Amino acid sequence: MGRIIRAGVKMEHLGKVFREFRTSGNYSLKEAAGESCSTSQLSRFELGESDLAVSRFFDILDNIHVTIENFMDKARKFHYHEHVAMMGQIVPLYYSNDIAGFQKLQSEQLEKARNSTNPLYFELNWILLQGLICQRDLSYDMKQDDLDKVADYLFKTEEWTMYELILFGNLYSFYDVDYVTRIGREVMEREEFYQEIGRHKRLVLILALNCYQHCLEHLSFDNASYFETYTEKIIGKNISLYERNILHYLKGFALYQKGQCKEGCKQMQEAMHIFDVLGLPEQVAYYQEHYEKFVKD
Repeated sequence: MGRIIRAGVKMEHLGKVFREFRTSGNYSLKEAAGESCSTSQLSRFELGESDLAVSRFFDILDNIHVTIENFMDKARKFHYHEHVAMMGQIVPLYYSNDIAGFQKLQSEQLEKARNSTNPLYFELNWILLQGLICQRDLSYDMKQDDLDKVADYLFKTEEWTMYELILFGNLYSFYDVDYVTRIGREVMEREEFYQEIGRHKRLVLILALNCYQHCLEHLSFDNASYFETYTEKIIGKNISLYERNILHYLKGFALYQKGQCKEGCKQMQEAMHIFDVLGLPEQVAYYQEHYEKFVKD
């Protein structure tokens, strides 16, 4: 069975969300704790320094008159906005090759890991940032132990959220093509979910395009064909020209890799021209770099 990808929340954020409910309802720590736990225990939970037993957690929710449904809805939104905020910092650093900026974010993630009772999330963020550094500057290396930690995390996470999509979608290039194909196929099999949630559909489409490109780069044409067929199927009327043009470029790249060099080069150049017309210089630069790496005169 494929992994389920849905909006989720990490445990270390529950305390922060609880505090928001408690303070907005004007409940003191003592009132919220009641007889379920001490005020010091509750304070540590809110600060993310410790967890609470499930039974106690339900009790303190009752103490501030909040249903589990309302709480989890807000918790998921909190987690989603945190991911968006982090990616908002990462994207400009990536396209400006700001290695020092990446390293500053890495230091922040390490500090958060040191102060957390559940540091894995921040450690994975550090690895994600290291992967992006390596993509922009080839003098840096990815450690196999870090890649193994991510792979182990993804394997153990049965219910994927937007976070896992972002993690795998940005680190896939460091894994062998068979692993990328296997994980990618599992994600694609959950397509009925993404049709209901627009932002996830777009993320999965970009992931499918990335997997398609990875397979072509490694001459794995049978696997590439699967991702090409998938992307063509889900690129509907609501998908922007941006994603359509990526597919146009990659189809040209497929022609080139299969020996139809003249036709392939022409199509790739067309796609780069379209990105230029659309006013997307960062995409032009990315695909020009890719073109120069693989196209041999």
